[in-house]
Amino acid sequence: MTICRIQPGDPASPVILHVPHASREISDTVRAGLLPSDAELETELDESTDTATDLIAQGAADYTTAGRGRPWLAINEVSRLVIDPERFPSDDEEPMNAAGRGAVYTRTCNDAPLRPEPAPDTQHLMDTYFHPYAATMSELVDDRLAATGAAVIIDVHSYPHRPSAFEDPTRPRPALCIGTDDFHTRDRLTAQVLAAFAGLDEKAVNTPYAGCYVPLGRYRSDSRVSAVMIELRRDQYLNTDHTPDPTKLDALSRMLATLVDQCTAAGAAH
Repeated sequence: MTICRIQPGDPASPVILHVPHASREISDTVRAGLLPSDAELETELDESTDTATDLIAQGAADYTTAGRGRPWLAINEVSRLVIDPERFPSDDEEPMNAAGRGAVYTRTCNDAPLRPEPAPDTQHLMDTYFHPYAATMSELVDDRLAATGAAVIIDVHSYPHRPSAFEDPTRPRPALCIGTDDFHTRDRLTAQVLAAFAGLDEKAVNTPYAGCYVPLGRYRSDSRVSAVMIELRRDQYLNTDHTPDPTKLDALSRMLATLVDQCTAAGAAH
């Protein structure tokens, strides 16, 4: 079983839109192991969930140029409170473990207990959700490399206007944060992101978040895999009740589609 849903794109496209944090879905079994009340959990989901980033990615896929431009989509179908597939599985490698926000979260955004520490179901969650998800993403990247000779992972995220308790409140929070990696993000790809999202006033690189997702088997070892993270500040497209504004959502989808087209036309930013 894998919670990573793959939506095929054009066979000749190297581009993967990865949406890891858009879902609020938590099974009854997992919910039983979480400590907050139902009301507290809803508040946590409002802050933790990258609401509607799946809609932005889907809209971008629909807007891309016909032919070989339609990207592949990889979407996490459960909440990051179940498992966060973008964290490192090793305690030694994952800095967010210090905040209780590693692969298996034990603390909420406000530093309240989410699970007992250490979480008794950690191994079960890793075996059931994390590792199958990682395998699915690895297979997708392998498939794109075999088919096109390259893979471009565009990691689609969002973040709240106000910092969470585990974040540095002094760091800027621009309309768009671009997360990069020294090995996998070429200057050309960063420039393509900046051009595609030129309509947003404030843009920054690696602040308040840094890095981007690459399957561990290819991480910093295969230069054919390019990657970049898109972090949209949520007030750019969400109303105060956490519902998306259709017009603003559409505008961001078109910007993302422009990036996808640029990556495809440039031969996966190589």
